[in-house]
Amino acid sequence: MKNERTGCNTDLIYERDAYRTNFTTVVLAVQERENGIVALELQESCFFPEGGGQSADTGRIESCPVVDVQKSDGRVWHLVNCEGITPAPVWKAGMEVNCEVDFAVRFLRMQNHLAEHLFCGIANARFGYDNVGFHLSDVVTFDLDGPLTAEQIASIEEKCNEVVWENVPVLVHFPTQEEAASFDFRSKLELEEGVRLVEIKGYDLCACCAPALRSTGEIGCIKVLDFMPHRGGTRITLIAGKDAYRDYCMLDEEIRELMKLFSAGREHVADFATEYANKSVAMRGEISELKKEITELYIRDLKASILAKTDSAGRRPKYVAAVYPNADEVQSRGIINECVKEYDGIICIFRGNETEGYRYVCGRASEKEEVSLRTLAKEMKEALGGSGGGSEVMIQGSAPAKKERITAFFEKKDEQYGAE
Repeated sequence: MKNERTGCNTDLIYERDAYRTNFTTVVLAVQERENGIVALELQESCFFPEGGGQSADTGRIESCPVVDVQKSDGRVWHLVNCEGITPAPVWKAGMEVNCEVDFAVRFLRMQNHLAEHLFCGIANARFGYDNVGFHLSDVVTFDLDGPLTAEQIASIEEKCNEVVWENVPVLVHFPTQEEAASFDFRSKLELEEGVRLVEIKGYDLCACCAPALRSTGEIGCIKVLDFMPHRGGTRITLIAGKDAYRDYCMLDEEIRELMKLFSAGREHVADFATEYANKSVAMRGEISELKKEITELYIRDLKASILAKTDSAGRRPKYVAAVYPNADEVQSRGIINECVKEYDGIICIFRGNETEGYRYVCGRASEKEEVSLRTLAKEMKEALGGSGGGSEVMIQGSAPAKKERITAFFEKKDEQYGAE
């Protein structure tokens, strides 16, 4: 028989008593779903079905875990997964079942959900803004339809925590349609019947379908994590209760590590971190300038090497390889790009060491040259190991070979080219 207010076949116990988690009831209907999931409709239930931006309760029915609860066309379906359960239950309408809600998960969600109610209630009272979006996952995210500054958000957060410490009662109301018309309550939807109101005495009255705490003191603590402008309003992310405590513990651990790193007191960590960051920026600038100077030295060295290998007839080597152990990829490319302006051969720059091997970049001025760089990459892979590839203008890769072997490879390549 359907409940006149909710329109459900199932009596939703959690609406009246969010703290009841163990119950025995009768199965009204059974549906086989995909992947071994069975959907059960119960005569009464403490399980909250997914809705209003909040996920469904979890728990068990008999020995099977409840993996989801969905409300559809006035029916509440409890999805259970009995895969691997021995003996597997045989579900049928009319059977009596023992059920249990995972209260630890529910309580955490109640803490976060009521924190959102309180924040939005105070924001509404102060600025007239409405909540136009809500989602509860690992954090609470909601949207207010007006702009808030950082100072205003901090002020609301402070007031929220004061209300938590006051331990204000939380009441649930089930007004008739006529009674609801006389209440001034917040709601994202236009509600005319089946209204359930959650009241934070003196601070908020909001239409809500989810389980609610008994008092604000049970929230424990409320902390805004982030906020941003969103569609002309403000999107806010917060956490509360045990989630806020866990977040504090994580931050405390991080702060303690930074205190050790900077040899600083807790209240001075930010100052030391700022000083360190400023020094780091300055050092990166100095390093960049030094790299430019070193790159110029590499370029001069390579040009001198090419000149030294030029014969009396002015013939330059076709292949030039240089090993600069401390060069990086950007420097290697810069050396090649600068030297090929005056040299029509192939230049290969190797960086690394004998223990870990070398990485290389090879390049030339134009892909119209008769020697294929892609072919060279394959030859280097066969002779020196590693891998490589690229275009006909530039290739790069690795060569886990000794320096002598690399030098010998390119000397041989140049001799072969000269013999041709």
